Formats: sequence, C-alpha cells, structure tokens
Amino acid sequence: MNLASAIRGGTCLLTRVIRLMSSAVLATAFLGGTAQAQTLLSETSWGGLGSDIPHGVAVATDGSSYMVGLSDSFTTDQFGGPRPAIFLVKFSPTGSVDWQTVWTGNTQRGGGRAPTVALTPDQASVYVTGLAEENGGDAVLLKFDSLGNLLWQKTWGGGATREESEAVATDAAGAAYISGTQRDNQAGTAGLFVVKFNADGTSPWQRIWNDASGSAVAVGADGHVYAAGSKMRTDGSFEFDVLALKLTSGGALVWDMLYAAGGTVDARGGMTVASDGGPIFAGAIQAGKKLVGINALVVKLSTDGALVFDRQWGGKNGTSGAAVALAPDGSIHVAGQASFQSGADEAIVFHVDAQGKGLDAVTWGGPGFESGHGVGVAGNGTVIFAAATTVAPPYALVDATKSVSAVRGAVTPAGGSLANAAGVVLDSVAPMMTPDGRTAYAGNFETVLVRFTR
Repeated sequence: MNLASAIRGGTCLLTRVIRLMSSAVLATAFLGGTAQAQTLLSETSWGGLGSDIPHGVAVATDGSSYMVGLSDSFTTDQFGGPRPAIFLVKFSPTGSVDWQTVWTGNTQRGGGRAPTVALTPDQASVYVTGLAEENGGDAVLLKFDSLGNLLWQKTWGGGATREESEAVATDAAGAAYISGTQRDNQAGTAGLFVVKFNADGTSPWQRIWNDASGSAVAVGADGHVYAAGSKMRTDGSFEFDVLALKLTSGGALVWDMLYAAGGTVDARGGMTVASDGGPIFAGAIQAGKKLVGINALVVKLSTDGALVFDRQWGGKNGTSGAAVALAPDGSIHVAGQASFQSGADEAIVFHVDAQGKGLDAVTWGGPGFESGHGVGVAGNGTVIFAAATTVAPPYALVDATKSVSAVRGAVTPAGGSLANAAGVVLDSVAPMMTPDGRTAYAGNFETVLVRFTR
C-alpha cells in the first residue's frame, strides 16, 4: 500500500490454515535479536455481534485502563441497520471489565485515529474525543469521571467546515487539548487545529496552522503543548512530512518544525512527552517513490525542536505504528500492526530506551486479522495494549526482533504561523447507554485488551 495515497484519502480455508501456522512460524522468523521473554498476564475480549474496534487506551498508575473505540453492535440507524457509536470501557488492574458505556450521538468511521482517550494527571477524570455528525461534522469532547459518569459533552466546529478531532491530551490543571483537521471542502483547504478546553468545558482559545492536517497532541509537565500532523511538500513529489508544533499553555506558537525522511512520513501513532520535556511521536515511514513496504516509525525531538533520534521497526510487507506510550522508566513503547509474507496480520508492540536503542518486541494474534491500536504502561511496568481481532482464541504472544534501525531524517523550521481558528463550542445532549458487551468472542471484529510483563 502506498503511504502517500493512504494520507490522501470469507477468508479461504487455505489462507486460514497458513495464518494459523504463522503464529508458530513467527517465533522462528523473528527470534533473531530478541531480548528477554515476555509473560502474558491476561487477554480480555469485549464486544457484541457487530464490529467493535478499539482506537486507543489510557492506563492509570494502578494498572486500570480505559479503552475507547467504535462499535456498531449496540446502536442502529433510522432504518434499523447497525450504526457506529463511541464506546468507553474501563478494565480493572487485573484485566476484568469494571464498567462499559456508549455515547449514542451520531458519529462515523474514518481513516484516522479517532476516537481517542486521555486521563487527567490526578486520574479522576477521563476525556474522549472524536467526530460528531452535527453541522456536517464537528469535533466532540466528552468528559467522564472514573466511575463512568458523563460530566459534560461539547462539540466544536463551524457550519461550513468539518472538524475531525483525532487526539486529546490533558494538563496538570485538568484541562483538555484536542487536535485534528479542520476542512473546508468548498474552498479545498485544510488546517491543523488545537483547541483548549478548561475543566468546566469552556474554551479559552482555539488555533489553526493552515495547509496541514492534524493527528496528535501531547502536553509536557511544564505545560507546553505539542501537536503533530502531516504537510505535503511543495516540490511536486506528492510526499508528506511530519509537521510538529510547540505552543505555550496560552496558545502562542513557540516553534514549528518539519521532519522529513526521504519519502513520506506521518504521525498517525500519536504523541507523548519524555521526562526531559521533549516530544515523541509515532507513525509510519515509506522511503522512496516505489511501492515498497511501510515501516513503523518513532521519532524524538528536543524541547527546542532538534532531532534527538528517529528509528524504524518492521520488514518488507508493511508495519505501522498506531500508538505510543512512555513507561515509568523513561523507555518508549509503540503499538501497531504488521503484515508478514506468510499471510499473517498481527498486532505488534516494540520497545526502545530513551536513546532509541531497541530493547524488545512482541507480536500478538491468532489465525485471523489482528492489529494494535493503543498502548500504555502501568506503574509496575505492566504493558497494556488494545488490539482488534477477527477470530476467537487461542492467541499467541510471541517474542519478535528487538532490532530497530536509524532513519537519519532531518528537521527544519516550517516557517508558518498560528491563527485563531473559526469554531464555536456548543453543548451536546446525546444520551449515554450501558451496552451488553461480552467478554467472550462474539464474532466479526472484536476488541481485546492484552496485558503482559517481562
């Protein structure tokens, strides 16, 4: 699959047998360079009879976790057909379901990361952002307490534009920051937006960096806000670079940088912030103009926007990073999906230290199609990730190669500016519902929360 194109826009019995064998084959194919073995702690399925796909997970210090995604198992449209809705499920530190809830507002499936989830630093509140169909497509932000009670729901957008909110992050005061893309389809323009919401749902500022798309946001301990997205090059190559921004907590631009690495790169895997205050983003890289495999990408910048390291993980058949998380020891985990020559499609988590050195990696899955969509690390080091699968267990957690390679990209100033975004914050009134989500595989696409340690 061509990565630049992706930004712009009944398995047969033999294949099932090959994929069933592939879990065992992977253990051989990826043992070279592996580190210490991983120990699987739990696998908890959740969903219904329809399609249930996770899009992110937020992990608390005690190991409890909040998984968000889209499900059409519990809501219907006006004709009685399945309709996607945003779900939020809390899991206990041992992986059992504590509670589950569904926002019944109209949303839709898309090609981005949304919906996504973030915890406040005191872990008392949970924010979820995504896309509401109101006004032709507005950003939606939901705030819950840790017991699953909805505290408020807001939409943000303009009548003539479409606001695709892809990411959410929080600061020490409990404020939330959402980021994504504001599109004016009539004018043919798009911009990366960042909007701040106070803990009470009011918005003190909203900013946009034009001629780009947004996919990630994170907040440092010092209150600075980072955002990242994609910007097409102006040389006619139709390749994309990663645009990274640093803002003050008041919405002023500190710097804007472009990360380039030969071909197309993106920040589809979101962002986090290292203990030294530098931003880290994950995504994918496709070097060169030929239809070659995509590799998962992780990049760290310094607080002044300089490149600290860039690493890629993967093979020839396609790997991408869908989520990134910082561990208590400062190391970095990236979750995503990998395709293998055997026909297997597996969820992956690879792990690098604070300097970008490969530490370990795993693949997870069964004989179907699996992909990773969120990752976090508990205070005791337990790795928790959200995956999607199309088959019932058994699944296999297999050690993979820890090897990463240097990309040797470059960072240059983007030379742009922030403007005040045009958008209005409104109250939303869509009701919540408690679904009958099952913790045994029910069919179609299903979510699985996987916990392991090393």
